Amino acid sequence: MTATDMDKARAGLDELEALGRRVVMDGYLRRDSVLTPGKAVWSGDNFAELERVYVTGKDASKGPGFFEKLTGQLDSVDDSAVQLFAELLLLQMAPLSNVLGRTKLNYLQQVLKMMDAPVEVPDDIVHVLSTGAFNGGTGFNTMRPAQLRLLILFGVHLNTLSEDERLALGEDPVAFRAALAHAQSNSGENQPAQRAALQYLAFPKFFLPIVNVRDRRLIRDAFSSYLGRPVSDDVDVDLNEINSAFEEEQGGRIEYYHEPWKSMWKPAAKVLPVVEDDATEVLEEDAVDPTALSDPDQALADDLHVDLDWLVKCVDLLRDRPQLIFYGPPGTGKTFIAKSIAKHLVGEDHPDNVKIVQFHPAYSYEDFFEGFRPSQQAGGQIGFELKPGPLRQLTDRARRHPDELFVLVIDEINRGNLAKIFGELYFLLEYRDEAIDLMYSAQDAEPFTMPRNILIVGTMNTADRSIALVDTAMRRRFAFVPLHPAKEPTKSLLRRWLAARRYPTRVADLHDALNAAIGDPDFQIGPSYFMRPAVHSEGGLAQVWDTAILPLLEEYHFGDHSVDINARYGFDTLIKDLPAGE
Repeated sequence: MTATDMDKARAGLDELEALGRRVVMDGYLRRDSVLTPGKAVWSGDNFAELERVYVTGKDASKGPGFFEKLTGQLDSVDDSAVQLFAELLLLQMAPLSNVLGRTKLNYLQQVLKMMDAPVEVPDDIVHVLSTGAFNGGTGFNTMRPAQLRLLILFGVHLNTLSEDERLALGEDPVAFRAALAHAQSNSGENQPAQRAALQYLAFPKFFLPIVNVRDRRLIRDAFSSYLGRPVSDDVDVDLNEINSAFEEEQGGRIEYYHEPWKSMWKPAAKVLPVVEDDATEVLEEDAVDPTALSDPDQALADDLHVDLDWLVKCVDLLRDRPQLIFYGPPGTGKTFIAKSIAKHLVGEDHPDNVKIVQFHPAYSYEDFFEGFRPSQQAGGQIGFELKPGPLRQLTDRARRHPDELFVLVIDEINRGNLAKIFGELYFLLEYRDEAIDLMYSAQDAEPFTMPRNILIVGTMNTADRSIALVDTAMRRRFAFVPLHPAKEPTKSLLRRWLAARRYPTRVADLHDALNAAIGDPDFQIGPSYFMRPAVHSEGGLAQVWDTAILPLLEEYHFGDHSVDINARYGFDTLIKDLPAGE
């Protein structure tokens, strides 16, 4: 990072800290609003309403997603309480560096749209949202509802205090921390990372933007010489003194997660030898952790014509388990979605960090990982040389670049013999921290581990009903995400695509009629057959019907002479039964 980049980052952090301090002081302590100053949004009545509907009330869910549930939960409250929830969500999201600014803004706007008279997000706040102070990992996504409950209950507690008592908390970081701890103990919401984040936003000159309890203690212990006294039982107080002395010595802000400081406090990482080109290079396995994956954004959701919440769930699954499979009938966009998510996760600067392979019945361990292949030797002789396959190539690159993410996309994963292809590597899919001897390893070779900065995303076609044959070992190692024409996000995919391109929606009606005629969800036709411009040219729809749709259905009904394919699924048959329209 150049000096100019560092100056910009520090300026952005200063703006973020100023916003966080303003939300806490004006909101929690003065009952004002950061979105509409002068409006008493953070009132005791509004906190009581949110406690009733969000903390203690029954789940009024209208769907599986966070915002779908929230719509039901906030149905019965007035605009000012909805706005309060939005400002609490802003407080929860603002310091996260692993969530894009436009994603934060999109989430904030989704809540504000639940108001009868939505308010706008001021431009200065929109600008600050692009900054982050720390990587919240998966915790600040999966634990968001619990963290928001804590933020609500803290507001309930503060509103039991007098105005003088509340304002006094704004001058004393330790007293503020005690009030927050009191709210947590009464609520039963054990959210130490959210408490640390809120304390930092309230007093950024006292608390560090380090929400991991273990990391704070390690940093305190590593730099305790700056205290001039023995360490105390209060890590935060110790860190404040250490950091003040350290920054005075260095003449500026200390970024404890950056070098040269990081290696001074972080425990030494395990080192693994990598043999390449007859040379041994010792590499540090300090790789990107899957929990640090970046959230998908609205732009990606729009490109894929799916809901952003659904995409976020997919990434959350990869944070929890670094292997995922999209499964469903042909044409549901499994491969396209898998590749798009992979490219998003590795970032536009590292397109080569995505590798795509396709399994088939003849595919083997030697093809996939490594095996001996014929090669020309000295004197024209033919010998055998151990050659790396796509996964071995990717693991070697992942070790050389531990700060980057790598994704292997396996298309039609169920067409291969998985036990044969993965071999002993099957074990490492579940136990990334374990080491094993490889099939073709020399006796003195170091055991192999699967780098943590590799994700595997597969696709599985259910037209052959193979999903029912997946063994329990594979189910334990992969998360499975269905893509079926009759269910979201696939159900609305074609209509969204047609609307975006101003094509007639009658094609979507025809698609629905076709799948209704098929019936069996594992054999229904996906929308991607109709998502090509050529299909919507003159004669294009009838052509794709004759050359792609009907042949698939003939294979489905192979050997069943009781079904007349054309009579049941023919283009003319289905379209004549549709109601008049576009």
